[in-house]
Amino acid sequence: MAPVKRFYNQVDNWARDLSRARYAALLGASAAIGVLVVGLLLSREFSLVQAVTMGVVMFALEFAFGKFQTAEG
Repeated sequence: MAPVKRFYNQVDNWARDLSRARYAALLGASAAIGVLVVGLLLSREFSLVQAVTMGVVMFALEFAFGKFQTAEG
């Protein structure tokens, strides 16, 4: 279990060091890929429009309202 935790911590530290725009892009891309994969697994339909929409919305919300809210403290 220790290698998994160490890998998680490395990825978490890497993501926290990204700029606001890059973090928002990462979040939007991961949301779009997740929606696409789940859509393909559950309904066997290629729901590209839904995946892209979710990615754009997640990008916009994260970019607008900030990552980790580090500027507050």
